[in-house]
Amino acid sequence: MTALFGNLRRYAGAGLAVGLAPGVVVAVALANWQLYPGPVFAVPLVVSGCASVLLLLASCYAFSLRVTAGLRGKTLWFTALHLVARAPLVPLGVLALVFVALLLGTSVTASLLLLAPGPVALFASAGTWTEKHALHR
Repeated sequence: MTALFGNLRRYAGAGLAVGLAPGVVVAVALANWQLYPGPVFAVPLVVSGCASVLLLLASCYAFSLRVTAGLRGKTLWFTALHLVARAPLVPLGVLALVFVALLLGTSVTASLLLLAPGPVALFASAGTWTEKHALHR
């Protein structure tokens, strides 16, 4: 149990740093949606919406790459986006697993939400390293 809290304390900053990029882009997309309601201003909304989807998918790879490979900045995000382009089903599977966990947690019992982060993290990490090692072959 102490290892869990030690790792949580050690990697919390990395998780916040990885989550900040998609969060800012999604906030810009929502601001575009509210500020530009007309059809003429749909271009900024479409661009920020596409960037939001890409960064959300890339963030499934990015945290694993940040923690285990030590990548940062542009290298981290370009590698994550390259992996998304190579195998988009892995981050879609991670997001589907998150959705099912949230669905079960809200419809069956809330205590299931406490069990969700483990399988999600394992699936994301396994998918990241499967694709990263396939990339170097």
